Amino acid sequence: SQSHTTSRAATPRVTMATDTETRDENEAYLLRHEVQDLMGGLIQAVVTQKPSDPVQFLIDRLTLENAVVMSTQDDNGLSLYRRQRLLEVFKAMDTDRSGKVDLRETVGFASKHGGSVLSDKELKSIFKDFDENLNNEIDEREFVKFFSRTAGPLSNVAFDEMIAEMLV
Repeated sequence: SQSHTTSRAATPRVTMATDTETRDENEAYLLRHEVQDLMGGLIQAVVTQKPSDPVQFLIDRLTLENAVVMSTQDDNGLSLYRRQRLLEVFKAMDTDRSGKVDLRETVGFASKHGGSVLSDKELKSIFKDFDENLNNEIDEREFVKFFSRTAGPLSNVAFDEMIAEMLV
């Protein structure tokens, strides 16, 4: 009878990190990259300011220049950054510098900036959506409030593109 010998190649021994080792590695990583301080600061800012849109607030806090100031949200959930950009558009529409935009200024702005595809009836309807108090003028508050509903879900990139198109 033949004797069978099997030769086994030495297989590398895989060791699994223990929960304690994994936790220690994770903590070391977070400390090395100062992630704990960053996240702690972000969470503190959210609970202190209680923004209407906490996700957008966090994105703004991480991406905007002068983020502490520019990420602050108003009652409509718009960051100061977005509000300032919208007010640039409002000022461009307010050709008589009255602080209010009437239908004539809206039609003029729309025709200059690609709104010529809208009929007069459609423009009047849009104007009424802006004009909450029905005084035939849109003030800054009404303008910003309207855009907080329409532009709120946009990413900052898409929002900036929208503003750029409006100001061309």
